[in-house]
This record gives sequence, structure tokens and C-alpha cells, in this order.
Amino acid sequence: MRILLTQLIALAVLFSPVNSSSDKVLISEVEFANGLYKFDDRLITGEIIDYYENETLKFRYRVLEGRLHGLATEFFSNGSVKSERNYTFSKLFGSFKEYYENGDIKVQFQVGLNAYGSGEKVTNLEVASGSKHKLKSKEDAVIYFIDSQDKTLETSENISILSQSKYKLMNKKGKTIFEN
Repeated sequence: MRILLTQLIALAVLFSPVNSSSDKVLISEVEFANGLYKFDDRLITGEIIDYYENETLKFRYRVLEGRLHGLATEFFSNGSVKSERNYTFSKLFGSFKEYYENGDIKVQFQVGLNAYGSGEKVTNLEVASGSKHKLKSKEDAVIYFIDSQDKTLETSENISILSQSKYKLMNKKGKTIFEN
């Protein structure tokens, strides 16, 4: 019996992941290189988080084996949700919602396949307008992430999530429909 128990404990230790799914790592301790998020030279599995100075959660990004995977949520300094987006192995994919500080939806859409060249295809696009923030349907578009010099970046799986806060949605004719 003692041998069996010892073997079970050894197996449990052997097959336990180095990073458990409950690991939380501050963004300041994370290295992003070659499309992968690492902490202490190991791929992260868990959550990458950060806080405002008032100790309110600023964001929570779920990561699996070094890649964004699952829901990524950003918050305003008052704690209300600022944005929710989904990733599948670092690829922005699925539902994307951005909110006003009062909780009204600012923009929402579905992200699909990569567009040719750069960006990702966007469908079911709705953008808030007017003082009542009424959602209006817009034509399909492509989302482009842009840097501080307004240069278009690569697709989502090739850039850090910290470089994905500024973006624009453009229609087939190249007209900007929405910009953040």
C-alpha cells in the first residue's frame, strides 16, 4: 500500500504542470518575444494582469502555453469593463466588445479569419452613435492595429496585446468606419 501511495504521489508531481492554470503574473514581469509570453524563461499558462495606482484591476488576459487564449478583459479605473475580446492561440477570434465607462456598448463585432496582407476580417459590426449610444449596423470591415506613429501593424497573433489597444476598422473601399 505504501509503495502504491508513493508511486501515485510521484506520478502526480511528474505530470503536474510547471505553471498551474491559476498562475497570475504582473505584466511588468512578462517578456513577449516571437509571439510568446514568458515569465522566468518559461511559457506562461494562467493570467497576465495589471493594476491601476488605486489598486483596481486594469486588465486580465488569459494565456495558455505562452499564447493568448480565451477571454481578455480590460477595465476602467472605476472597475467597470472597458473591453472584452476573445483569443484562440494568440489569434483575435470571436466576440469583441468595447464599452463606454457607463457600461453602454461603444462597438461590437465578430472577428474571423486573417485578411490578405494584414488585419483580420470583421463581421456583424455595430457602432454606437448619438448621445444615447444607439447601436447601428455597419458593413463588414477589416480591423487594423496601429502603433503610436499610426503605422499599421501585423495581425493580432504577431504583436503584443499591449500594442492592440489602438485600432481602426476599415471597409472594402479603405474608408475608416471606426477608430479607437
